[in-house]
Amino acid sequence: MVTTTERKQLREELVSNGYSWDYIDSWQPKTVLYRHAPGLDVNGKVSSPVGTPIKGIPGNPDYVARKSRLGMLPYPPTDSCECKWCVERAGGAEVIKAVKDIADGWKEKQEDGASVVAIDCQECEYKAEALTQPGALSKLRIHAKIHEGTGTV
Repeated sequence: MVTTTERKQLREELVSNGYSWDYIDSWQPKTVLYRHAPGLDVNGKVSSPVGTPIKGIPGNPDYVARKSRLGMLPYPPTDSCECKWCVERAGGAEVIKAVKDIADGWKEKQEDGASVVAIDCQECEYKAEALTQPGALSKLRIHAKIHEGTGTV
């Protein structure tokens, strides 16, 4: 039995891999997947090149989610494909590394408390703090809803 949380996580994973939002509710018994990562044999040699269609795959959402983690997706690979295998193949490994470095830098800033943007509320002494200005503005908008009905915090 799948819980609501597990179903939501599975739906989010499928959507992030190119499936439609309602795939989990209306999946077909069989589907076609395309290799975005080459299929390797036990010796490490390519047995199925990138772009090979694999027909007759069970369409069960759990199964296709597991296959999508292995580079088998519901659409053929293209030059504009943004999956991690196509990006790496196009020489984007440096881009992926740079994005991860930026994300790690944001985490460090958040942990150190450095480079925090703060915006003061005009009606009270509340200070909205975040790593970016849009983040601080978002927190301030949420805080402002407190003042709408009561006039005070």
